[in-house]
Amino acid sequence: MLKKVMRLLSVQLLAVLGDMLMLGKSRKRKPKLLYAGLLFFIVVMSIVSFTYNLMIGSVLGMYHSLEVLPAMMMVILCITILMTTVFKVKGTVFGFRDYDLVMSLPVSMGEIIASRLIILYSFNFIFVLIVMVPMMIAYGILAHPGILFYVFCSVGMLFLPLVPIVVASLVGTLIAFAASKFRHQNLLNIIFSLGLLVIVFGFSFLLDGREAQIVDVGKAIVSQVDSMYPLAGLFTDAVISYDVLALVMFIGISVLAFFLYTALLKLVFKKMNTAMLTGTARADFKMGELKSSSPWKALYRKELKRFFASSLYVLNTGIGIVLLTVGAIAMIFVDLGTLAGDPQAAAQLVTSLPVAVSFCVVLTCPSAASISLEGRSLWIVKSLPVTYKQVYLSKLAVNFTIAAPAILDAAIIGWALGLGIYQTVLLVLVTAASIIFIACYGLLINLVFPNFNWVSEVTVVKQSAAVMVTIFTAMAYVGIQFVFLVLLGSFLPAYLAFLILTLFLDVALYLALVTYGKKRYAEL
Repeated sequence: MLKKVMRLLSVQLLAVLGDMLMLGKSRKRKPKLLYAGLLFFIVVMSIVSFTYNLMIGSVLGMYHSLEVLPAMMMVILCITILMTTVFKVKGTVFGFRDYDLVMSLPVSMGEIIASRLIILYSFNFIFVLIVMVPMMIAYGILAHPGILFYVFCSVGMLFLPLVPIVVASLVGTLIAFAASKFRHQNLLNIIFSLGLLVIVFGFSFLLDGREAQIVDVGKAIVSQVDSMYPLAGLFTDAVISYDVLALVMFIGISVLAFFLYTALLKLVFKKMNTAMLTGTARADFKMGELKSSSPWKALYRKELKRFFASSLYVLNTGIGIVLLTVGAIAMIFVDLGTLAGDPQAAAQLVTSLPVAVSFCVVLTCPSAASISLEGRSLWIVKSLPVTYKQVYLSKLAVNFTIAAPAILDAAIIGWALGLGIYQTVLLVLVTAASIIFIACYGLLINLVFPNFNWVSEVTVVKQSAAVMVTIFTAMAYVGIQFVFLVLLGSFLPAYLAFLILTLFLDVALYLALVTYGKKRYAEL
């Protein structure tokens, strides 16, 4: 059994990593290169995590509360696993596209379930490495604990993801199953997920950033989590107080919960997959009047329907606008001086919040996955009597539509920050130009790094090379905006220079799409 599970696991792992890191159309897998790419990603993110752990630990140490750091990082880790796994269950454990193919293989259902759960555990364990290992190092530098801290923490980390995976899987499964009973089955997923994200963001927005209150809030959160999630207290007692019994209980409860979830999964695996993959059918169909529209308008409608047909697509490429809109509305009701704590911090907010607008805009990039999501059906689009430019413009128009609220948000933020009329208009113009920039840039990157052989849309929307390259390199664009503010020292000249740069990039990207893009479209 173990041999078959490992074979299934290796095939699935290489497929996911290939979708994440593969460049171009070639399906020739190079496992060493793929694993090296994953290792590079983990190392870079771990360095960032270590920096934040050291900063937070230093603040906690000033208030003699350094013991809060492991528990705080565990809370962050559990929330991260919960948030990501809820959206990942459908497509990994249930409702995966190659379900029929996998079930036809000479392997048992138990072996299939085992391989799927190991995949889920493996990718969540990446978060464990990125969050907890840097925490161990930072805590070691600041607190100089004994060797048992590293031993207990290393052992406990292996079992940290188990209970959050179980809870998130149950919630995600219930949502996906309930949604499958509706005609618009993604609506429930989208509403729940956006609501959850808005609650989390709204809570974090209320924190004013003062150091003493960060410590108090951190202690309060950890205390609350300990009362609601006793495993957090057991883990803290084990690594801080070297309590062997607490460590044994933490491991035992985690393993037992995961074992019970696996047993339950075996009972409902086929039934749940059948329900999710078959969906519902309308019994009251009536032939109505047929409507016609222009080719571009038809393509635009198709792209817009494709966007809202996938809750994962909406959440991962539209979250920037959701956060920006919630933040803009909150700015109307929140006093900036109270939020910042002092006049100097308030002045820093006036400088940094407009940069946050651009940050949220570059997160809103459906075009970075729009070409890849055509999948093996791209030939149908290419066979239609439409030009490559009409196809591109329809995908760009969807990006513009989704990101359009950012323009109003920018105006609201400019008013809330007390910017003058010229500064507010300039902020709105920069936002509009940035929307054009990220839409064209994402589409161009997707043309360079397409992936049409994906098994799950998760890998295209969240983990593909095109999406990761677009988002991470677009951060440099946001960084340039901040550099302009620092170097020029004043809002008006900095944003005027940044607007000119963005308009130049917009023109350059559009020319690249109508030259290189035309050639690339013919090659796909």
